[in-house]
Amino acid sequence: MKSLVLFLLLVTGSMAAFSQSQSELNKQAGQEYKEADKKLNDIYQLILKDYAANKAFIKNLKDAQRIWIQFRDAQVQAMYPAAAKSYGSAFPMCRAGYLTELTNQRTEALRVWLNGLPQGDVCTGSIGDKLGNQ
Repeated sequence: MKSLVLFLLLVTGSMAAFSQSQSELNKQAGQEYKEADKKLNDIYQLILKDYAANKAFIKNLKDAQRIWIQFRDAQVQAMYPAAAKSYGSAFPMCRAGYLTELTNQRTEALRVWLNGLPQGDVCTGSIGDKLGNQ
């Protein structure tokens, strides 16, 4: 019996050490979004630098990025159309998580301009055309 009580005390104490308040979870999710957004901006800036000589591409990329931001915001609004308070205390965490997911998807979509496509792919378009020769 003593072993069972001791075991339960240890388990309960361990669980308390790992628990986080909703406020902490919200803050953590917000930080993860900030990191994802920074990574996206870093990739975007590298592409702008690498492809600076391809003026047509740069113009179109900037247009696409501006429109993507509008899409991202509209997507979040569609996901959470009601007032924030109606989703409860977890809303900041959920919203930041969704923003992180969308941002990571965009980062991967842009990364191909830096990493290229598999050899033999004939549908590369502007990918790799840093001088605007196509």
